[in-house]
Amino acid sequence: MRKLITTFAILIAVLVAGMSALVLLVNPNDFKHYMVQQVKKRSGYQLTLKGDLRWHVWPRLSILSGPIALTAPGASQPAVTADNMRLDVELLPLISHQLHISKVLVTHAVIQATPDAAGKTAQAGPIAPDDTNGFSPSFGNWSLDIANVSVANSLLVWQDPQGEQLNFRDINFSLHQDTSRVGQYRLSTALTRNQQTFSIDFEGQMDARHYPHKLAFTVDRGSYQLQGVSLPEEGVKGETTFNAQWSPMSNAFDLTNFSLHANDSDFSGEASGVLAPALQLKLKLHSQNANFDQLLLSSESQVSQQFSAQTNTTENAPEQTRARTPVVVVKNNRGFIDWLNKSEISSQLTANQAMWHGVTVKGLDLDAHNAMGMMSLNTLSGKVDNGQFAIQGKVDFRPDLATVDLHTDLQRIPLQVVQPLLQIPPVLRGDISLQGDFTGQGLRGKEILTQWQGRSTIDLIGLDIPQMNVQQMVIDAVTRASNRVNSDPTLHPVIPDMRGNFTLTNGTLQLARLEGQNAQVSLNALGDINFAQQQLDITFNLLTRGWKGDPGMIALLANQPIPLRFYGPWNNLQYSLSVDRLLKNNLKNRLQQWLKDNDKTKHPSS
Repeated sequence: MRKLITTFAILIAVLVAGMSALVLLVNPNDFKHYMVQQVKKRSGYQLTLKGDLRWHVWPRLSILSGPIALTAPGASQPAVTADNMRLDVELLPLISHQLHISKVLVTHAVIQATPDAAGKTAQAGPIAPDDTNGFSPSFGNWSLDIANVSVANSLLVWQDPQGEQLNFRDINFSLHQDTSRVGQYRLSTALTRNQQTFSIDFEGQMDARHYPHKLAFTVDRGSYQLQGVSLPEEGVKGETTFNAQWSPMSNAFDLTNFSLHANDSDFSGEASGVLAPALQLKLKLHSQNANFDQLLLSSESQVSQQFSAQTNTTENAPEQTRARTPVVVVKNNRGFIDWLNKSEISSQLTANQAMWHGVTVKGLDLDAHNAMGMMSLNTLSGKVDNGQFAIQGKVDFRPDLATVDLHTDLQRIPLQVVQPLLQIPPVLRGDISLQGDFTGQGLRGKEILTQWQGRSTIDLIGLDIPQMNVQQMVIDAVTRASNRVNSDPTLHPVIPDMRGNFTLTNGTLQLARLEGQNAQVSLNALGDINFAQQQLDITFNLLTRGWKGDPGMIALLANQPIPLRFYGPWNNLQYSLSVDRLLKNNLKNRLQQWLKDNDKTKHPSS
């Protein structure tokens, strides 16, 4: 054992002595000119090394430099600057005058992807062919071989074609590649913009054999998080994997085998496009479950939703069927709108189930094309409860308030869904069917009601007004006005399904015709609803059946509609039901007719 320890000690001493002698005999500044020439030869970039190079022997043999700069040909600013650089060097190749760099580490670098830092080449200059074997060229008696590159605690400044700069902070990047320029990488960074922070941590494989014509890479494990204003309190976070190809010369990219989890939502599909001079994007995605409320609604909006839900539940505790609660429609995000106005995006999205403002949509299908703010909505369809909807048309996001030209087709959509989305009191129950064409400005509920125009047919199925029963109001009024008739106590009046049409102009909805009938009642309605002033004036004309008593009175009630008028502001609604006047007018008419007939009997010549 003592001999073995002695042998190891001798080997370590020899190794230390050899390294010390090599460090003393070999001046690292001898490589300075060589490295500058190699960088110039391979990339055309000018490498500037400020200060002397020096050895660093622990924990590995390295060459340390002072501040460095890397400048593209013809650029006015360096593409890369860094406080220092470390080159990990293999020991044995130095003996034969070979510089094998196993790793390059750059710390506190500033990488600028801006026009001032971009290379300027002659317009008619030749383009170098794709060099797949130029990874380890030789220069004189020296050779250069780099397998590992690391960038730590650095900053990337990227400027988009419109001139806006984005700062990617805390960049940590490592790449381990073989001689064929295929390797493993890991990247983490954070982007802060508009009081929102987007951070990522990706790792996977990179294929640079055809760079700069093409760069291929995969994200085998990727995590991300988006936090900040106008987002849910816990932010949006999840995992992603995909395969990607990037063509630097054409700014084109292609994503395949794309998979993304965001909170409790999932998306899969593919994407492709071009980043410059203007963003062009094609998306084709599918989702099993897409909860847009968690992805898009801010924490303030979610709190408002919960408060509205609690208020509605408290006020209507006995009503178990009222499942839908009012929600707050988020104000248009101007930053997102500006992005649409500068982009061309074609998107196809299908989802087995989606959640939007508290509404569950099944079989969601979206097909839209945005061209610099002008969006063609080819398809927006889905199912809600037992109903379905389909919307087509155009939306222009370029004005301050978006303009729309839409054709809508709703089939048996619950009113409990429609009323909260339009921000109107949830006073009605039942289903609505609607087919119409609308134009106007704005996308929020209040804007739809006050700044849209159009006309449509309408069907109300299973209509119910929990706060009042119009048929019972008429029955009670008739029995109070006359003791000659009474209603059948076994009948339970039900509002019939109604069909009609309406026009919407300047915030006023005018009912041109709305009528329906069943075995108990015939009903029609005329009037208007002023959404801007939150007032209405609607008259229901009812013919009720099932009376018992005086045949003459029954005949009168069977042929004479009884008007029931509702009018005034929503929060102080008034009504008028003139049964007494109707009966008096009928008695007066009958008396006049009797007198007329009696007069003819007495004076036949006249």
